[in-house]
Amino acid sequence: MTKNHSDISCHCLNGNGKNCKLKSVQCPPDTRPLSKSCGCGRVKVCKISGDRKDCAKMANLGVLPGSEMELLCPSRGRGRRCMVKVNGGTLSLDELTAENIFVIPA
Repeated sequence: MTKNHSDISCHCLNGNGKNCKLKSVQCPPDTRPLSKSCGCGRVKVCKISGDRKDCAKMANLGVLPGSEMELLCPSRGRGRRCMVKVNGGTLSLDELTAENIFVIPA
């Protein structure tokens, strides 16, 4: 069972959206996908896009809007996994997942 986090912003991409509650999130102009942020050090999550399953997975891993992460990726190569440290644990995220997490420098 997942927790219901009211501060998570997820954009429903799959299904007809009957159960989808979109929340408008204003992120600063320097917001960019996590996949394009490797080498930045510490970042703060602004929003997460994806279907409900993806958002729930990120919430269970501790990747929530407002949380800070330390980027451990060595370089910006295409198709590489993005490694982050969040809440004392290390996560390896595929490129598609990293493209759906929008961050700002912390």
